[in-house]
Amino acid sequence: MRARTLFGLAVIAILVSTVSACAATAGPSPSATGPVAWTRLGTADAHSLAFAPNDDRHLYFGHHGGILESTDGGRRWTPLGARADAMSMAVGDGTTMYIAGHDVFQASRDGGLSWDSVEADLPSLDIHAYARDPQDSDRMWAYLAEGGVYESTDGGRSWSLVYDGDIPILTAVEADGMTELLGLDPFSGVVRSTDGGRTWTVVSAPPAAPVVSIAATPDGGVVLLGAGDGLYRSDDRGASWRRILSVPLPLAVAVTSDADVVAAVSRQTDFYRSGDGGGTWPGP
Repeated sequence: MRARTLFGLAVIAILVSTVSACAATAGPSPSATGPVAWTRLGTADAHSLAFAPNDDRHLYFGHHGGILESTDGGRRWTPLGARADAMSMAVGDGTTMYIAGHDVFQASRDGGLSWDSVEADLPSLDIHAYARDPQDSDRMWAYLAEGGVYESTDGGRSWSLVYDGDIPILTAVEADGMTELLGLDPFSGVVRSTDGGRTWTVVSAPPAAPVVSIAATPDGGVVLLGAGDGLYRSDDRGASWRRILSVPLPLAVAVTSDADVVAAVSRQTDFYRSGDGGGTWPGP
C-alpha cells in the first residue's frame, strides 16, 4: 500500500475541486423568495446527515464534536451520546449505528445513547469515508486518508484492501437485489462499483466543483451531490444532474427512501429542508 504524503493529499483535494463539470442544468432559484434555513446548528463544521428509518421527522447530524439529533423534522437539535468525530455515519435500522472519522471508529447498539470503539485492524483509523451494506449489516467499506478502499465482512473487526486508489466520498445502495457503491473518484468523476469496490465505472462528470458530499435513496435511483454552488439531484442513478438548492457548499446531505424529503447543511451550518424533493425550500 503506497504511503500518502501531505503533498499527495493536497493534490487529491485540488483534483476533487477541478474535475471538469458537465451534464448539469443549473435551473432558476427553487422559489420566488429563495431557500429559507430552518435553523443554524452552530457547530464548528458539518460532515454527515441522515434520516432515521421510515421517519422523516427524525434526523441525525454528524460533526467533528459528535452527533446532534432532531425529532421534529429539524427545528430543534440536541446532542446525542457520542462526543467523537462523526465525519461519516451509518444509521442502519436506527438501533445499531456506526460513526467513523479522524482516529474514530465506534458503534452504538442502543440508538446512539452509548458508544464503544470497534477494534479494527485497519492500517489507520483516519477514516475519511465510510459506508455500510444495506443488505448485510456486517459488511462495510472505509476509505482512509492515506488512500485505499478497505472492506470488512465481520462488522468492522478485520479489513482487506480492495482498491488501491482514491474514492474520498462514498455511499452504498441496493439496486435490483445487488449492493452497489457510489462515490467520487477525484480523477474521473462520479463512479459506481458492483463488485464490492474492487473495480469502478465512471457514471458522469460532477455537475460542479468541489464535490463535498453524496447521498442516495436506498435503491440508488435518486442521488444527491453537495457541490461548490449548491445541492444537485439526479433521477437517473447519477447520469445527469440538476441543481435544486443554491447555497454555498452543502457539506452534509440526506434524502428519504421515497426521495420526497431532502435536507442539507451548508458550510455556515444552516439546515435546509424540502418536502417536495427539492422543488421548494420553505421555512419551518
